[in-house]
Amino acid sequence: MAFNEIALKALQDVVGEENASTDRVLCQAYSRVQWTADGCIQRNEMQTSMRPDCIVLPSSTEEVQSIFKLANRYNFIVIPRGSGMINAAFPNPTQRMIGKPICIIDPKRMDKIIKIDANNMYAVIEPYVCFAALQAEAMKVGCMAPSPPAGAQISALANIQWHGAYGNSWLSGLGSHQLLSFELVLPNGELLKSGSIAQQGPEEDWIWNDGPGPDLRGFYRGAQFGHAGGMGMVTKISTRLFPWPGPTVFPTNGNAVNKESHFTKDKIRWYMIDVPEKIKEYPKFEEKQLRWSCDLHYEIARAELAIVVQHNAKQFMMSWAARSKEEFHKGANEEFYPRGYNIIALSSLTSLEQLEYEEKVLKSIVAKMGGSFLSEDSKDPMDRERYNVWMRITNDWIRTGHSMRLSRPSDCFHQGTACLDSIDAVTDEILRANTQQRKELVEQGKGKDLLPISFYGGWISPTEKGYGALMTTDLWPEQEPEKAAQAIQLLFGSLMGMLATKSAGATVCLLGPAYDLLGPQFYNVHLMVKAMKREFDPNNISNPPYATTPDVVNPKQLSELTKVL
Repeated sequence: MAFNEIALKALQDVVGEENASTDRVLCQAYSRVQWTADGCIQRNEMQTSMRPDCIVLPSSTEEVQSIFKLANRYNFIVIPRGSGMINAAFPNPTQRMIGKPICIIDPKRMDKIIKIDANNMYAVIEPYVCFAALQAEAMKVGCMAPSPPAGAQISALANIQWHGAYGNSWLSGLGSHQLLSFELVLPNGELLKSGSIAQQGPEEDWIWNDGPGPDLRGFYRGAQFGHAGGMGMVTKISTRLFPWPGPTVFPTNGNAVNKESHFTKDKIRWYMIDVPEKIKEYPKFEEKQLRWSCDLHYEIARAELAIVVQHNAKQFMMSWAARSKEEFHKGANEEFYPRGYNIIALSSLTSLEQLEYEEKVLKSIVAKMGGSFLSEDSKDPMDRERYNVWMRITNDWIRTGHSMRLSRPSDCFHQGTACLDSIDAVTDEILRANTQQRKELVEQGKGKDLLPISFYGGWISPTEKGYGALMTTDLWPEQEPEKAAQAIQLLFGSLMGMLATKSAGATVCLLGPAYDLLGPQFYNVHLMVKAMKREFDPNNISNPPYATTPDVVNPKQLSELTKVL
């Protein structure tokens, strides 16, 4: 769609002529979408209409405010983005049906780490600061930032406000737990400040979220997945940092797919833990293996150990560790990892004596529970190999450098289900979803075109020393719309199953059309979000239909919005 030339000139007056463009070739570069199943469907459905009509690169909060004011004046849609990882960062079918020109705000010029406070352990950052950069600077002063499985290359600000699951969520919690103060440019161009920065005072006032000053994180984030640019654009946040024992530079060696990372044993020690011998057969003892892993996590929590605690499904282990498609499929076919394993990291946060003590306690717990450690000294040569293969990749839980390996098996990937709850509850969801999806595969042929490694195991990622947990299961369709749709259908079936069991985990799906779909199940929360959308975005220019549509969607419209399901 043609972009208003007067509007373009006004944008250029704000950001500079070289930082706003309607050039079709340049705009086309912003039309790719991620490799997940929903991205594959979106790309196929929209084709060239995914190309935005304008790109603008602001350098400050004030310039972002001006962009939103111009969007309201000249009636064009604005899509704020971080590093462009999720589908919400691209034009969508709803926006094309609305019929307004679309402008993407690219924050590449807003890439400053404004402050790192080592004493109070927080950082102030702009939207284009990636996790790798933030972590590297934090490590220099004895702190660390977590790193999400999506990759250390993505926007830290966007991830923290979007969802934020991390390799070391055991220590850091989720993104919502890390968020302190923030600046948000509302869709009407006004500036909202939350946390201690809402009070007049020195720069150090970025330190707090709950007060003094208003805590508006609920408005900012909406449900679990934030508002996806539907309530404006966040231009600065302060985020928590965590203690780090060193080294000050993240150690790596090798290149490309052969790159590895290993810490010295006086800083970080990794452990790969197997279930008791009598329940090792999989999938026969799937439930007992997962329940045992839950109990292990709770015991580690009670002892207040570790900086990383994870349970990884066997296909998750293989997809992450394999250096090529050939290696993955060979390992999957030969059951290189015959079941899921628990991955634990201990660290000398205070001293080497602390690390030695935690190791003794961990070994005592595992021995008491009848489990075993894989190591270089394991009696079984296959266990030695399994351990060595995983250890070359395990530092990814501190800084993720191989996230795209998850898509390697089929060039596409999607979650089979996802849930946020207690460790026990998310395990219930893994078992319920796997049982349901295997049954649907056998009886109805749902997911028949997905790779057979789908439908098994699950990722259990406890948060904040065991107070909560996140889980996902894995589905691998090929990058074909019909096959990708099968994965979406299976995920939707899991969501319906969670609603039937009244699981709080279903709230992870509250975003966009799902607000109308699920809102009545959750005390009509969609009506509250719609009221905020109408108040602060009266012209519906901020990345519709996020966080939700301004008005209640009738059944026919909802069917159209969710037809992929």
